[in-house]
Amino acid sequence: MIEFLLHPLVVLAIIWIVVYLVLRFVFRWRPHGAKLYPLGFILRTEKTIGVFDRIVSAAPSLLKVLSDMGIALGFGMMAFAVYILSKNLGVYLFAPSQVGPQNIVIPLVIGVTIRFEHLPYMLFALGVVLVTHEGMHGLIARLEKIRIKSTGLFLFYIFPGGFVEPDEEEFKKASSRAKARVAAGGSFANLVVGLLVVLLMLGIFSTTEAGVIVIEADGSSDIQVNDVIYSVNGVPVNRNTLFENISASETLIIQTSRGNFTYSLKKPINMPLAWVLGELGVKRVDYYFPMKWGIDSPAAEYTIYRTFSWTQLIAINVAIFNMMPIYFLDGSLLLSALLESRIKSEKAIKLLNISLTAICLLLLAANIGFTFKTFGFLQI
Repeated sequence: MIEFLLHPLVVLAIIWIVVYLVLRFVFRWRPHGAKLYPLGFILRTEKTIGVFDRIVSAAPSLLKVLSDMGIALGFGMMAFAVYILSKNLGVYLFAPSQVGPQNIVIPLVIGVTIRFEHLPYMLFALGVVLVTHEGMHGLIARLEKIRIKSTGLFLFYIFPGGFVEPDEEEFKKASSRAKARVAAGGSFANLVVGLLVVLLMLGIFSTTEAGVIVIEADGSSDIQVNDVIYSVNGVPVNRNTLFENISASETLIIQTSRGNFTYSLKKPINMPLAWVLGELGVKRVDYYFPMKWGIDSPAAEYTIYRTFSWTQLIAINVAIFNMMPIYFLDGSLLLSALLESRIKSEKAIKLLNISLTAICLLLLAANIGFTFKTFGFLQI
């Protein structure tokens, strides 16, 4: 019980509730434009709307072209998401011998499937994603003369979010093309951001790992956290050699970013490189991609790399996932905008949306279920 209460997520929840109770009932805090809840808060403002209008008036033609591109890419991402999940499920069902790490599908849940060490990078990535996503929704809504009631940010527990609140009546009365532009805009912005970050990474970092960086090590180990291990007895350490056997009879020479470490062997060894590092007190490593113009700090370079890596990963995956035809996602709005111009029955459109939602949720659930069945509980 004590161990449960000391878990970081539980401690954070307790802090949230205590802060809420103190501000709400002791100080009677009622800030304008903000709402405080036991596990979060919401901030609303109308000031951002003026910024949207100025940008729209400065480049309306460009935004129209980009929003039309967003529609095309939106349907492409929708088809891609359904295809990939279907193909992945097919591998689990009909070719289990071919299943590997590339088939893993898991939800990103901090403290459950994601280690806490990734939290700062995830929060930064989510911040970039929500600002660009909701910002693009707002810009296109104003481009289409749809009134925006408010914009805002929220924080629920540890998860940030944002929103642009259009006038529902005006959105319903808008043309099918206008609705499609608004619906696809957020994912289009996320996709562009993700691809730009990928290009930036290709320009800044080497595309081949130079070794492995130590993430976790025993306190008694000579090799420390943030050390880069380049080679063992002259054998480069990388994804191709890390799990291959290495033979040594008398000594081991570990080349690292802090110099060489030499160990005398009591008896000859023939074991995978990863096991050798484990015997030396190295518990976890990650592949190290150095910057092309190094800053002489592997830890700083790795931090920058992880920041970019998480940003592109979340931006691209949110873009694709959000375009799935699931009722509460933008993909459903995009598909509805297309269907309402061809199908006059609202009931038929709703039934189709519900059917597609059920199919897509089953696809997701099946992929996640087979992942845990095959690999067990995963934490990255």
